[in-house]
Amino acid sequence: MASNYYKPCKELEMCEELIEKYWKSKQYDKCFEGHLPLAEQGYPLAECQIGYFYFEGLGIEKDLEKAFYWTHRAAEHGDRDGQFNLAWFYEEGYGVNIDLEKAKYWYKKAAMQNHDLAINKCKEMNINL
Repeated sequence: MASNYYKPCKELEMCEELIEKYWKSKQYDKCFEGHLPLAEQGYPLAECQIGYFYFEGLGIEKDLEKAFYWTHRAAEHGDRDGQFNLAWFYEEGYGVNIDLEKAKYWYKKAAMQNHDLAINKCKEMNINL
């Protein structure tokens, strides 16, 4: 997990424990259930994870609208992976209408936090950093 990016806290420890205990053993439903209360409390990493669970349909029925909702929350709360994922949703039209200006905005936000894929995407899309 991206422990170097996330500040140490009990929520991060809980997310890492859930990944170790349930994700690696493919018990996605339990992993989802463990992350959901943390996401509901506004912990950005958990919000991003919940968005991913909904996007992929892991441990929960696939739902692009809910994936977008949780990913948007994570992005708004400053999570760089959430920002990158949200940009991708806008670029591809996952759970939302395609909006390249919003995609560029969120790619840039993630890139400004040293998200490697976002930096590459900004170069590809000629977004000034």
